[in-house]
Amino acid sequence: MQIHSISRVLATPFIILAVGMIFYSYTYKKEYSAYIFVPVTILVALYVLHGPIDHWWKTKYPIKLDKKLKDWLSSHFAYYNTLNPSELEKFEYRMGLYLDGRLFKSIGAEQRDVPEDIKCMVAAHGIKMNMGHDDYLIGDMDRIFLYKHPFPSPAMQFLHTVETNIEDGVIILSLEQLTNAVLYSDDYYNVAYHAYSEAFIGVRKNYQYPDTTDTWDGIELVSGFSKEVLISQTGLPDLTLLPVHMTCFFTFPSSYKSVFPDHYEKFSAIFKQRP
Repeated sequence: MQIHSISRVLATPFIILAVGMIFYSYTYKKEYSAYIFVPVTILVALYVLHGPIDHWWKTKYPIKLDKKLKDWLSSHFAYYNTLNPSELEKFEYRMGLYLDGRLFKSIGAEQRDVPEDIKCMVAAHGIKMNMGHDDYLIGDMDRIFLYKHPFPSPAMQFLHTVETNIEDGVIILSLEQLTNAVLYSDDYYNVAYHAYSEAFIGVRKNYQYPDTTDTWDGIELVSGFSKEVLISQTGLPDLTLLPVHMTCFFTFPSSYKSVFPDHYEKFSAIFKQRP
């Protein structure tokens, strides 16, 4: 039997102890009630730290990825089918921990939980991008908010499909844009790769990234997307080129290597992989 929450297991004897001490002190010796603070303090600490404690436990004893998620990856995420057995184990291990360690919320009239397959669709891009790095969680980027359609936000009060806030550790995506990009990659720009690229850049600021200044024409040769199309699909009038290059490096690797051979080699070194 796999333990999903070690913090709850650890808390159980202290809950029993606290209840027993309360019963004993009020029934027999009230002076013993002062000692109730010991199990209560431990329980409070376990409650406050339950996230890191449970995550640490799952790194030691990971929960196997659900078969339905494996089936989704096999059907819709081509990269998954290219992995050898050791890489597959690594990818699934990281996927399970990522889904457990990151908050996903669907935003509409109210916040709702996100189905596991939708979480998997988003997370797969970040896991793939960081397969060559130990920090597959990408620092403190721990909240992913999903809108059904393009959305405004306090920082950008106009409709857009992707937003990354490094300071707050937040990624925001339009599910409509991402789903279309997964199903029809030649027609839709992949905003998940874009968001994870922005997160990667924000967390790893000291890397020597390729110079991508004035390379819009090359990006159109690689992807078929003009600058105007990319601005339209992202909703970002000041679209930055570096995350666009990273996105194309992963979504159109062959044509990217042909048009930007030097950039391809530099990104291969940065990501420690050759798509």
